[in-house]
Amino acid sequence: MEDWASQIVSVIDEKLKDTRPSDLRFFRVEEFKRNVERTGTFSGKCPVCTRQQINIKQIADNIDQAVGNPGKARHDYDRLINRLSAHMQKEHGYFAPSHFTYRHSFYGILAGIVTGFLLMMLFSEYNWAYLSGGFSLGLLLGYISGGQKDRKVREKKMIM
Repeated sequence: MEDWASQIVSVIDEKLKDTRPSDLRFFRVEEFKRNVERTGTFSGKCPVCTRQQINIKQIADNIDQAVGNPGKARHDYDRLINRLSAHMQKEHGYFAPSHFTYRHSFYGILAGIVTGFLLMMLFSEYNWAYLSGGFSLGLLLGYISGGQKDRKVREKKMIM
């Protein structure tokens, strides 16, 4: 299946050879090409990847229209990128850079605010100090734990 993926990537490169680099970044073309290669790799074992090959082929044939003009082709391209990214994340373990750092920081902030609020209600002499301390500590702990998990993902080379 590696041959299928390389053919699709070459079709994409051919159709988008005159496109501005900023448009290529905006429309996540490199991410799409990496997901095409992963789909080709996993299609022997994953039935979802096998089914997505048909959609990928259709989008690759019309990718110049999707990037160049708004309309149905762009909508279909956006939907396919999102479906492929969600599938690669859920089923195959690929994550966006800093995915866990952002997620753990958010949950750390929530936990810190709740803890700080409870401490603020229990010990009213330092009202906002507990709340702001809980926020800061939750953010810091979430950032550290998420960073460690992101480092493991980078070491395994499972970055989207």
